[in-house]
Amino acid sequence: MGKVRCLLETVLLLGMALPVIAEDRLSLTGEMRVRGWHVNADHDNYYIGEEKVKSPDSTETWADQRLRIGGKISVAEGVSVTFRFDVTESNWGTTGNGNGFGSGRSGSDSSNQWDRAHIDLNRGNFHLRAGQFLQVYSITHAVDVQDNGVMTDYTFGNVPVNVFLMVDDCNEATDSNGETQCKEAQNQDTFVYGARVSPQFYDIALDIYGGGWHGDDGLDVKLAGANLTWNMDAFKLVGTFDYFGGDHSHTEDAMGTQFMVDGSFGFTEQFTFGGQMFYARGDDDDVQYTRIGNGFDGWDPIWDIGTDLNNEEIAHGSPFNIAENSSVTSVVNYDLGSAGVIGGRLYGSLKVSDTLTFGTTVGYFEEENDSLAKIHLTTLAGGLVYELMPNTTFQIQLQYTDGSIDPPDQSKIDFDSFEAGSGLFVNF
Repeated sequence: MGKVRCLLETVLLLGMALPVIAEDRLSLTGEMRVRGWHVNADHDNYYIGEEKVKSPDSTETWADQRLRIGGKISVAEGVSVTFRFDVTESNWGTTGNGNGFGSGRSGSDSSNQWDRAHIDLNRGNFHLRAGQFLQVYSITHAVDVQDNGVMTDYTFGNVPVNVFLMVDDCNEATDSNGETQCKEAQNQDTFVYGARVSPQFYDIALDIYGGGWHGDDGLDVKLAGANLTWNMDAFKLVGTFDYFGGDHSHTEDAMGTQFMVDGSFGFTEQFTFGGQMFYARGDDDDVQYTRIGNGFDGWDPIWDIGTDLNNEEIAHGSPFNIAENSSVTSVVNYDLGSAGVIGGRLYGSLKVSDTLTFGTTVGYFEEENDSLAKIHLTTLAGGLVYELMPNTTFQIQLQYTDGSIDPPDQSKIDFDSFEAGSGLFVNF
């Protein structure tokens, strides 16, 4: 109850502060969503060598909800404080704290959380951010981390430059009283860091970036990459390349070579059609990386058809490692390794009216490295976004995956899955 009480007290304090803080100093944004999900998986029960495949055929149906509130307080010219928190983020029926009143007594402690709180200072071309915030580099989220740290932006002429450093884990060393004293940790802290420069040449925007993860005992994973966006009226071309290297552990190297090309064409203001191609090298011995960070924001382009449902409970997984696909991981209960990927998808969007938009996609993917298994996936999805009322949408997404895993020491495993999501979304 302690966390819930603190949250309620904070909300009350914000409410009491509203008359004190003038309207032009406080701005609030947010979203309330209520969603329903259905997942049906169908596959055979096999052994691969000595490893047993997970139990066959499973069906789940459930609902969840979340209220998200974010705010910005303009303290003075160039000085602001930003915060964001989530309330009742849980599945329906979740009983919290054993209070005997079901989910109606504000759910479990984990259903209420703060995820962002930071200070921003702006003066001329200089911007400083300190606190807990989200940092993302690249269209492919090669850097995707939300943690505590500091970030700076500076514009040299017309070229923005960004540098950041985050503390991902302070190792939580304890003193003689058993209290956490991170500053006295004997082991090294874990950091995520990066730098980016973003020049623009006419209609071409570039991002050139690098970063890394520095872990315990001197372990490091490093990243170098670039992406390009070229807007040519109705045609848009996006390309990105990432290279990872370094040490995953004292016995395994980190690796990763991946790229994506995305081209789309707006035939009319109502109809857009495009395609994406994905490639990532696999490896027999080294550990494949597809991003640096904790992946808080997520990136799931395979199911992206314009709804707010694809990167959630019915997510695909990393587009650059087929072994991390959610359908694949539901079939086998062991690591398929650094399989990489070769594949692509086509997608389209049709705006039927001012209030109704349809989206669809179809794709095919296979492993780049078949040392552990040959994997094939065919994906199909469709959905819609319907504006019921101002700032209020009803959304549906349907997905189907058909696949197979063909290990060298076992007959082929065929599987398929159907996933559906729907929801009411109110933005304010």
